[in-house]
Amino acid sequence: RWSKGSVNVVPVEANFSRPFSLPHMEDTPVDGILLANALHFVRDAEAVLARLVTMLRPGGRLVIVEYDRRASSRWVPYPIPITRLPALAAVAGLSTPTVTATRPSEYQGILYAAAADRVAV
Repeated sequence: RWSKGSVNVVPVEANFSRPFSLPHMEDTPVDGILLANALHFVRDAEAVLARLVTMLRPGGRLVIVEYDRRASSRWVPYPIPITRLPALAAVAGLSTPTVTATRPSEYQGILYAAAADRVAV
């Protein structure tokens, strides 16, 4: 946990490969979620992302770092190409993602960072 003024950052460790619960986050929506090289470990990224988005306040931001142009491997079993990201975000209740950066990966393909906001309901 890191706090500075009104900023409160809480790192959360979760296993997305099975149903998960984050009891300390269930009642208070968060302003943002960062998923860095995490979503490519689950087969059903849509379901996991939709569950995480319910923890965001309306207008809250999700930032994702993933691989584009990378073949599936044991280290990245379910890559999330940039072309798939808009549909994935829409299903989860997020705005159209904006890719903010890309760079070649030392391990194949391209890494990208993208941001999308939870659509107000």
